[in-house]
Amino acid sequence: MPTNEGTITRDALYSTVGISFWGGIDPVTGTVIDRTHPLCGECVSDKILCIPGGRGSCTGSQVMLELMLNGSAPRAIVMRDVDSILCTG
Repeated sequence: MPTNEGTITRDALYSTVGISFWGGIDPVTGTVIDRTHPLCGECVSDKILCIPGGRGSCTGSQVMLELMLNGSAPRAIVMRDVDSILCTG
């Protein structure tokens, strides 16, 4: 798999645990609300979100769309695993 090296010039949030966007992130504020997730309480808005992948069902794309429409989406998402659901949002 190709790897690109570079520099991140924005704040980044990193976790080794995947996140469920449905019920895991508030679509209005962009705050991680899943109390079991290591990033709980952090805001993903305008940050580079680095996670292994998403968790959950196709509703994650709906939450991603809501985050974008509310101006609360991450600036970018970097994932280790391919996740076609989140890309749909």
